[in-house]
This record gives sequence, structure tokens and C-alpha cells, in this order.
Amino acid sequence: MRKKFMPSFILALVFSLVFSIMPAFGASKLGTDMWYPEQGWKRYFSNSHELSYGGHSWNYYDTYSMHYNYNAGSSVKFNVVGTSFRVLSKDVFSYLSDNVSVIIDGKYYGKMNLQVIDGEGPYTQPVPSRLAYEVTGLSQGEHSVELINNNNSGNPYGSVLAFSAIDVPQQSSLKPYNPNISTPKLSVTSVTYSVYLNETFDVQLRLDNVNNIYAEDFSINYDKSRFQFVSATADSKLTIVHQENTDTLRFITASKGRYNGINGSSVLVNLKFKAIGVGAGTVDAVKAKIADNGKTELTLAPENIGERTFQVLPSTEYSLKHLGEVAFFYNEDKANLSNNVKSILGDRGPVQDVDLTHIVKIVLANPQYK
Repeated sequence: MRKKFMPSFILALVFSLVFSIMPAFGASKLGTDMWYPEQGWKRYFSNSHELSYGGHSWNYYDTYSMHYNYNAGSSVKFNVVGTSFRVLSKDVFSYLSDNVSVIIDGKYYGKMNLQVIDGEGPYTQPVPSRLAYEVTGLSQGEHSVELINNNNSGNPYGSVLAFSAIDVPQQSSLKPYNPNISTPKLSVTSVTYSVYLNETFDVQLRLDNVNNIYAEDFSINYDKSRFQFVSATADSKLTIVHQENTDTLRFITASKGRYNGINGSSVLVNLKFKAIGVGAGTVDAVKAKIADNGKTELTLAPENIGERTFQVLPSTEYSLKHLGEVAFFYNEDKANLSNNVKSILGDRGPVQDVDLTHIVKIVLANPQYK
């Protein structure tokens, strides 16, 4: 009895596991019945306020909980925040459209053929939603979507745009249709493009084109031969919760409450640098990630992260007397030099190791020296 019972139990367990996981593995096949959203997904029905309909003669089929239209040019429109979505339809018409354009961010993405959901046998009640089309691999962020019917009732092989729902992953969402999507950007700004040697100046990291953002993680590189990092302060409605002052500056900031989320544009931090070397140098944002109030986080694309180049000019105070100072201490250590000259030549080592033409160039660049 024991030997017979154990294999039967194991076999029953295997069958139970197989049937329990079949929907998860089979759901992405076009035409699959999807009574409910797949695990990890959520559903927006055709009467959800986030969805809008273009063209005339749209109807709502209450019995089957779906919208439909026979006319060419009819469309379903929405925005999706995320990288994936699924279009669901129902097999309740004799002729479903086989030519529905999928337009994402204003560009043709592909063709949806609703005939892939055709079932076998007579109609039954209730009618399940079926997977008609799936989009994956979009870039993170918000995308505008249009589903446009290219067939009409004069086409015997397909006509009806039948639409029952959109499924998206749990961390994604739908928004009302808006083709004018602004891409989030991290900008490097300042009131100046040039500074004098030994002068301190401010650089702002500003977030643009966002809605309801409450946390930010970003990194900055800067030319260490031109600039010295001095300090960082957060905008008044933010707090710096993490800061790394290594070769690459990194900051993680967070809003102070629900009413201090970032909408539109806002400065994240103000960085203070000191100019320590003459010439052009760059402050460059290299990585950035933002998050809303707990639903979505977004990594900004490299092309949406900015930089700014600053020209460090010689100080207007340098004159021939500074060359005389260097000449006087030529056989001695740099420690004997004044602070102004040390800022150019450094404060370690013998003065005679210095190329005197370097300080001469700085003197000649002084517009006040004649």
C-alpha cells in the first residue's frame, strides 16, 4: 500500500504544479484566453477613463464589456508609463480587423491582426478576453500609443476594431493620451561660462520635464586639473540623504513630504567649486535615476544627461612682479613663494623645476598688464 501511495501522490503533485503554472507560461501566446490579468499584471478595461477613442460611431457592447467600431480610421488612444503592455479583444464578431496600426510615440511600431483571437465553435457566455497583441522592451518612461483601424465594413475579410482591455505590469500604469511627452532631463547650469583663477563659482544640477518625482540618484564628474570641489547644498524642499566625495561625486536626494515633489523643473543641488587651473574644464552629469512616490523609478538615458564647460581665466592681478618673485626664489623651495604664485606653480618641490614660460603666459594674459 505504501509503495503504491507514494508514486500516486507525487504524480498528483506534479500534475497540480503543471496546471498551476500553465497560465504563466502560456499567457504571452497570441489568442490565449485571459479571463484575468496574468500574475504581476493589472487590467484597464475599455471603459477606463485613461482610454480615449478617435473616429466616429464607437459603441459600447455592455453584454460583452467592450468597445467596438466598424469604420476605418477609428482608434484607441492612451499613454503607458512603463516598458510593456498587452491589448485584449473578444471574439464576438464575424469579421475582426486584420489591419490595425500600432503607433508608439508618433512612429509606426507594427500591425495588429485581431483575427488571431478567433475561437472554435459557437459563441458562448461569458466570452473571455484574449491576447491580441503584446509590446515589450520599450525604453523606461512614458509613451503615447494609438491603435488605428485601417479596415472598414466594405472589407469582407476584416472590419471591426473590437477592444476589451489593456494589461500592464503592476509597476506600470496608463495615463490619458498625450502625444506631447516631455522627456525627463538632468541639466548642468550656472550663471557663468568663465571664472578667474582662484575664484569660487556655483553650478546647479537641475531636473526638467518631470511629474511627481520624490527621489533622485545622480553622479557628477569634473575636471580636477581645473576645479576643486568645495561643497554641496540641496534645494530647500529636498534633503541630501547620501553623498560621496570621491573621484565621481554622487548624491541621493529626497523630497521633504508629499507637497515638495518635483513637477516640471527644479534645482536638486547647488555645487560650489574653486578654479585651480587655467584653461577649459567640464562639469559632467554621468548617471541619473529618479523615482516617484513608490510606484516607478526611471533611469535617464545618457543623451538626456547634460554637462557644462567653463573657461578658467588668469587672475587680473598677475604682473611682472610675480615673475620677479619666482626669479628671486629660483634656487629655493616653492614653500617660500606667495600664495598667489603657489596657486599656479604648486607648493612643493624646487622652484627651478618650473618652466618660467608658464607664469609669463599668465602675466601676458592679464588684460590689465601693459
